[in-house]
Amino acid sequence: MGFLDFFRRPDAARDRVAIEIDIAAGVLEECPVCRGVSDRQRDDRLPAADLIAHQRFDANDASVAPFAGDRDDLLQRLRKVRDRFGYNCTCQDAG
Repeated sequence: MGFLDFFRRPDAARDRVAIEIDIAAGVLEECPVCRGVSDRQRDDRLPAADLIAHQRFDANDASVAPFAGDRDDLLQRLRKVRDRFGYNCTCQDAG
């Protein structure tokens, strides 16, 4: 374990998985210019994110290993991680 590992949040790996799935499902958007993530309030895409999560668990995908089989935690995080992102990315806010 490195020195900086002491400063990482214990749930950071789980949050990264949830963000990755939300981007893949279209719930969150990643800007191709600044790589910033934004939440365009695409609630209609949440069922697709849930489906991707279930498919990864069913396939024993390594990306969901931090959840140790806890599907409910991932499904809740798919919604919670959206709170940290604004409607626009950094370059859109700058104009």
